[in-house]
Amino acid sequence: MVNDKIKITPKRLKFIEKYAEFDDSETLKEMLFAQQIQNEKLEKIRSDTSKLVWWLIALPIIIFFVFTILGIGGLAI
Repeated sequence: MVNDKIKITPKRLKFIEKYAEFDDSETLKEMLFAQQIQNEKLEKIRSDTSKLVWWLIALPIIIFFVFTILGIGGLAI
């Protein structure tokens, strides 16, 4: 039997109790909602990572090249 191999943890029991009465449509809606929330969190992380890359890597490189091309970097010597 397949259920013999599934470990019943307290978290799984709570899940089963919460969703036992749902039909297929309600279950799919719950899954869709959970996926939508996860996608929103991942998009926020991607956006924040992009901002960090610009501030910590791209902007200093661009500023360095601008100072180098304009010769302002030579004034500091």
